Amino acid sequence: MTVSEQDRNISSSFAKGLAVLAVFDAATPSMTLAEIARRSGQDRATARRGALTLVQAGYLRQDGRMLSLTPRVLALAGGFLQANQFGRKVQPVLNRHARQMEVEVTLAMLDQGRVLLLAQSTVEHSHITYGFTAGSHIPLAHTSLGRMLLAGLPSEEAAAVLADADIPRHTEQSLQDPAAILERAAQAREQGFCITGSEFEAGITGYAVPVARPGRTPVVVGSSAPRGLHPEADAERLLRGLQLCAAELRQAEAVDHL
Repeated sequence: MTVSEQDRNISSSFAKGLAVLAVFDAATPSMTLAEIARRSGQDRATARRGALTLVQAGYLRQDGRMLSLTPRVLALAGGFLQANQFGRKVQPVLNRHARQMEVEVTLAMLDQGRVLLLAQSTVEHSHITYGFTAGSHIPLAHTSLGRMLLAGLPSEEAAAVLADADIPRHTEQSLQDPAAILERAAQAREQGFCITGSEFEAGITGYAVPVARPGRTPVVVGSSAPRGLHPEADAERLLRGLQLCAAELRQAEAVDHL
């Protein structure tokens, strides 16, 4: 099929409606039509048609001038999670290793220049929690998950992804030079793990290792913990735990279809 034939088979209206859904996040759970238009890059008339269609379909609710997502959007994610047997192949594995490591464990992949959280352990009493859930996006450049995902790409592709990504300064330790970030990603690619210190949250160290086999879509698993009195011993323990978790996920073929 040629590019022109593909274009004829694409519904631009449907794509614009999906773009409306995508603008909602934790920072902006409700918006006016003008805000939706601005954030989605659409003119107001187009955004209005898309938003009102989604209201009628039950994916958005309208309260005066404000629009917000409804729980129905979870059904879309639920189909993906069930189809890929996350409840049987992923969640129990993350929970078991989180209990052993006493930290939250997160499974993630790349999504349009950001880290998309696919699943997260649900064990209580871990050392630290940011309150993120499956479906959340977190920054790419300054998290261990993001760096390890970049490491899973060929060097040229990693550079292109980073060039389109935001590089904010979360802390004084956040690297700002793309070349330096890519150098750290290359180091992670070579050593098979990534550690970041205080770049996303002051005083917090992030750890990540690859899950997907080489040549497949990069998928990683990671944890975060406060910097302790024995950072080298902590790193050895947590990285070993993540590597065991990743190996079990690979053995269960839990991410082979992502």
